[in-house]
Amino acid sequence: PRLEALGASQLRLEGGAVRRAAIDDLTDRLAVRLGRGRVRRLRPADTHIPEQAQLELPATDAAPPQPWPAAPDGEPPQRPFYLFDPPQPIEVIAEVPDGPPQRFRWRRALHAVRLYEGPERIAAEWWRRRDNRGLTRDYYRVEDVQGRRYWLFRHGLYDEKDGPRWYIHGLFA
Repeated sequence: PRLEALGASQLRLEGGAVRRAAIDDLTDRLAVRLGRGRVRRLRPADTHIPEQAQLELPATDAAPPQPWPAAPDGEPPQRPFYLFDPPQPIEVIAEVPDGPPQRFRWRRALHAVRLYEGPERIAAEWWRRRDNRGLTRDYYRVEDVQGRRYWLFRHGLYDEKDGPRWYIHGLFA
């Protein structure tokens, strides 16, 4: 057997040492091999609704990617690594109706909340709806007693809807 040194070309692609033409060449080769519609690129979208914050486009048709906003140094991520599509319903117990979750049941398992941060209130995009309405979402970053981190939201306020529903929208790494 004969061994050859393996160059770290992937690191050069990520680090920017390889020019834009090399990335475009790689995209073209993958698209020819796998099919034009199978190689995709995410592009940021102008919306504050989390599940609509990026557009998935064929890589050969998409414009060069825009830089994603970076998190401030030393701060935890604002958005989870993994989003559920669609968000999954959960049962929540809170001390007060508009308060943060104390416990929640997801996939038949009860999770006790140890730490939480929020709410981050995201209003509905009323200007895109015919009835100029929509439900507000209150997002919470929570950590359970086992140290797992979740992104939960209450869909609707109590003055907007009787008995608003709770959902889990994502998991933090």
